[in-house]
Amino acid sequence: MNDKRVGFYVRNRFQVEHFQNLFKSIDNAKWVGKSASSLKKFNISKNDDVATSRFFLRGLMEKEFDIIVSQAPPPKGNALKNTKFVMVQYGYAKELYNFGEWRRAADLILSYGPYANQKFSHLTSSIAIGNPRYDDWLSPEFRRVSKSRISDKLNKNLKTIVYAPTWGDLSSVKDWLDSIIALSTIYNVIVKAHHNSIRDKEIKSSQFPPNVQFLPHEDLFSLFCVADVVISDISGAIFDALLCEIPVVLVSPRDLNKSFGKKLNETSLEIAKRYEFGFVVDCEANLKQVVQSALNDNVPSVSKWREKLFKLDGSVVENFKLALETLS
Repeated sequence: MNDKRVGFYVRNRFQVEHFQNLFKSIDNAKWVGKSASSLKKFNISKNDDVATSRFFLRGLMEKEFDIIVSQAPPPKGNALKNTKFVMVQYGYAKELYNFGEWRRAADLILSYGPYANQKFSHLTSSIAIGNPRYDDWLSPEFRRVSKSRISDKLNKNLKTIVYAPTWGDLSSVKDWLDSIIALSTIYNVIVKAHHNSIRDKEIKSSQFPPNVQFLPHEDLFSLFCVADVVISDISGAIFDALLCEIPVVLVSPRDLNKSFGKKLNETSLEIAKRYEFGFVVDCEANLKQVVQSALNDNVPSVSKWREKLFKLDGSVVENFKLALETLS
C-alpha cells in the first residue's frame, strides 16, 4: 500500500475513533473533510495530515487520492469515477439503512463478519475484516489506560452500568432516563449519549445529578473497560457490547413500532432477534431486578452470534490492509 494515496473521509468524532487504528496503519494517510477547523473538533491529532475542501470535496477526492475510506457515502451520493471508494461497516443496528441501496456507491465494503457479508453481497464486493475497535479491546494497554482514566470518576465499591442509547425517534431517553438515573443509588451509572443526541440537544448535562457520570465524548470501548452491564435500546452499542462479551439489558421507546420506516422494521436484527442478545425490559418497574439478574450472569449465551456477526481471528488492521490490496 506504500504507493497508494489513501484518505479517510470523516464527518464526526465517532468516525475518527472508529478509523484511528486503520489510519495509523497506512503510511502517509490523510484525514479528509470540509475544513481544518471541523476536523480539529473531531479530536484529530495536530500531527496528522489533512486534506480539506468546503465546496469541492468530491473533486479533491478524485484528484488527490487513489482510495477513500469512509463510513458515509461519497459527497453527492453517487460513485467516484477515478478513485476507489471503500465503505467500512460501523454497526449492526437499523438494518434497512445499514444494508441499504446507498452502499452501491462503494467499490468495496469492509464488513464486521459473515452475517454482514451476506447482506452486502447483492450490492457490491465485500470482505470481512472485523470491527476496527476489536484490536483496541484485545490490547491490555488500551484497557489499562482506559480503566485508569475512567475509574477515578467512580465508586470502587459499586458495580458500573453504562447506558448507551441511540438518538432521534428511536431513542429510549425520553421514556427510560429517569429510571436509569434512579439506579445510581446502588450502582455507578455512566450515560454515553449518541453524538447526534448532543448535536441535536436531545440530552444535556443539566439533566443529571452529581452521582451520574455524563460522558458523551468518552470512547464507548473505553467505557466498556469499566462496565459490568450495558443498557441500550436500538443502538449499535448492543452489538459492540456483545462483541466485548458484556451483558446487555435492552429497553426501547414506547410504541416503537410507530417509528418503523426507512431505518428499521420488524425484520431488523435488533428487533427480530432481540431476546437472543440480552434481557428485554418492557416495564420501568422491572429494570432494577433485570439489571441485577444480568450482573448475576443469568444472561443468554451469545457465542454463536459473536461468531456469526464478527470475524474474530487475526488483527483487524492486518485484515484491513490485505483487503485494500485486492483493489486494482
